[in-house]
Amino acid sequence: LALCEAGDEVIVPAPYWTSYPDIVKLSGAKPVILETTAEEGYAISPTALAAAINPKTRMIIICNPSNPTGCAMTGQQLEALAAVLRKPENEHVYVLSDEIYERITFDGLKHTAFAALGGMKERTLTVNGFSKAFSMTGYRLRYLA
Repeated sequence: LALCEAGDEVIVPAPYWTSYPDIVKLSGAKPVILETTAEEGYAISPTALAAAINPKTRMIIICNPSNPTGCAMTGQQLEALAAVLRKPENEHVYVLSDEIYERITFDGLKHTAFAALGGMKERTLTVNGFSKAFSMTGYRLRYLA
């Protein structure tokens, strides 16, 4: 969130990991909560994302698979979000992609890294780590790419 400063807004899809809004506030930015619904499997709606973005929006946090909902968005769902972000009027928005649960998927779902989507590599900060995938709970080893 070093890219954010006072006056910026960061979109935080809800339900969310408890610390996200406070982390946003520490950067000086304002968290903007984007509600998701059980009916849509807690996936982020491209329409709702487009409506939430404004000139003050600096970033969106995407946790995929999601903690706490368990929603694992497909490559197709992520591509729909990327299409919103690729629009010229939204090119100012960065993505903080929390992929700590990328190896915990079921039903044959293959994880798609947000940075791997066309045009998103330069605008995506990927946060990941070792503790979840390799049963190293208690070890707070993370990395940013």
